Amino acid sequence: MQPTLSSSLLEYAGLTSPGRTRDHNEDALLCSPTLGLWAIADGMGGHQCGEVASTLALAALEQAVESGEPLDTAVHVANRAVLDASSDDGMGTTLVAAHFYGVDFQLVWVGDSRAYLVTANGIVQLSRDHSWVQMMIDAGELQPSDARGHTWRNIIMRCLAREEPLEIGTCKGTLGGDELLLLCSDGLTNELTDAQIHASCTFADTLESLVEYLIDQANNHGGRDNISCIVVGRTAVSPTTESRTRRLINRLLNPLKS
Repeated sequence: MQPTLSSSLLEYAGLTSPGRTRDHNEDALLCSPTLGLWAIADGMGGHQCGEVASTLALAALEQAVESGEPLDTAVHVANRAVLDASSDDGMGTTLVAAHFYGVDFQLVWVGDSRAYLVTANGIVQLSRDHSWVQMMIDAGELQPSDARGHTWRNIIMRCLAREEPLEIGTCKGTLGGDELLLLCSDGLTNELTDAQIHASCTFADTLESLVEYLIDQANNHGGRDNISCIVVGRTAVSPTTESRTRRLINRLLNPLKS
């Protein structure tokens, strides 16, 4: 998928890559500025199942939101759609999605696809992984520093098409003029630390170049899984011949470059 931009109150870019070791891509992206809806699904179950699960989940999610369903309800609709299409073949998918009303947003997630808030001063994870290592960290039995290299780091405790009703994570927020919302699959976060993701922002002049650079860096660090990311930021309001996206990203990142 090529990076794309909106012309609304928000601007965005999204990109996905199969990585360096896989010959197919089970990730799927949804970018619908008309609905104010952005999402990433990371399918599982192999070539014939993972791609179907992620694509089907995002199609059902988009249709439900378009029909007026709130985001959390739309996730349950997507879960039902993937459940109906699956058998005992391990089909499933993670999901992270953001639905905007102006600059206010609701965030939902299932599994270990993540959402971050990025500013010039740092990066904050908004979502909380539904994974075995996160469960052990919460229980005080594993240190966060040991989680990245743990043998069971890829075991997730929740995903679409595993159960109904589905327990989801959710939060709400407001996107500031000097902030970016980053959605990504674990193909990015398994290769790059949060600090490396934030540092990568210092090399980007536009939202398009930011997602391209993040994926390039993940591939350079191994690219052992499919890699997807979407960044959403607020549109600058002052008129100029320079692109709105460039002004936005420069305003966010210039303090890092100084």
